[in-house]
Amino acid sequence: MRCSKAALRLLLLVLFAFSVSSAKAQVVLDYSADLANQNFFGNNPVARAALEAAVADVNRVIEPNFNAITNDVTVGTSGGGSTRLEFDFSYSYLNPATGVRETIADTRMPENEVRIFVGAQNLSGSILGQGGSGGVGFALSGFVGGGSLQDAVADAERNAQHRRGGGPLIASLNGDVNGVDYSFGVGPTIGNLWFDQDTNNDGIADDTATLEANWHFDHTTDVAAGKSDFYSVALHETLHALGFGGSESWNALVNGTEFLGEDFIEINGTGLNAVAGDGAHLASGLQGRSLVTGELQEVVMSPSIRRGTRKHLTDLDVAAMSDFGFQSITAIPEPGSMAVLLVIGSTVFAGRRRRA
Repeated sequence: MRCSKAALRLLLLVLFAFSVSSAKAQVVLDYSADLANQNFFGNNPVARAALEAAVADVNRVIEPNFNAITNDVTVGTSGGGSTRLEFDFSYSYLNPATGVRETIADTRMPENEVRIFVGAQNLSGSILGQGGSGGVGFALSGFVGGGSLQDAVADAERNAQHRRGGGPLIASLNGDVNGVDYSFGVGPTIGNLWFDQDTNNDGIADDTATLEANWHFDHTTDVAAGKSDFYSVALHETLHALGFGGSESWNALVNGTEFLGEDFIEINGTGLNAVAGDGAHLASGLQGRSLVTGELQEVVMSPSIRRGTRKHLTDLDVAAMSDFGFQSITAIPEPGSMAVLLVIGSTVFAGRRRRA
């Protein structure tokens, strides 16, 4: 039996208030591209603290149950090995400092880890940040002997380690081998996000000593008038890097501007006009209940944010995530125990760009 709208909101607020950091690896930030280029976060420790606070808050409402990826070569055989196919997987992401696509040949990944590559670039106009998920592909090799090619493909498909168990379906790799169809589901793996390093477009990288910069970096203080809150944008882009707005599971719940998710509708009362026109965000002006303050605010996943304001995760952001594949909790934990709101996935196959 479903909870009432008020009960669901109260449950989310209590869970968020009592949650603590999990010992498991969850969203892991990778600064290697930034360090090798602009070193934006090395030169801006206050900005780095805000980003890590945002990711910590995301980690407070997710509990991954992703299987480890132990071998990036998926093998299918038949006929006692006389027919053998090798699908050598690789991942790719957009370098967050340069915009160049990078390839990860070795796709092995620890249990429960989702890795996000972060950095900063000069972004045009009023774009504050962009995020998306990584891509995936494979090189095919092997030989066909006396065994059935169809059986070999089916054998390879049974090795579903890149699906990583539960959570949303981020994308599918579909095609055929000599007329025999294959399909590999892809689960949460990697993502990328970057921020505008020159918000006032004056050619000087923003930092805490640059008064002209339009960022408000310090997540522990109120957002200054006329400034854009770095913490809020970090929350938004982290969720995009985890697949919000672009996974196959998300797309299956979007019908024009209507969102079909049951948990979302239970809280919001309707899914009509809940999705922005781009299909990748919740609608502008949509109000959810902040998991920090308990007050109504515009959802984190709307397409934009007003200067001088800060957003926290809301019940509607979390409900939408639950609907497209993240497992919700149904009991309130004791204070000091781990609160599990969602089991979260990441990465969108196409690596779509997002705006905050």
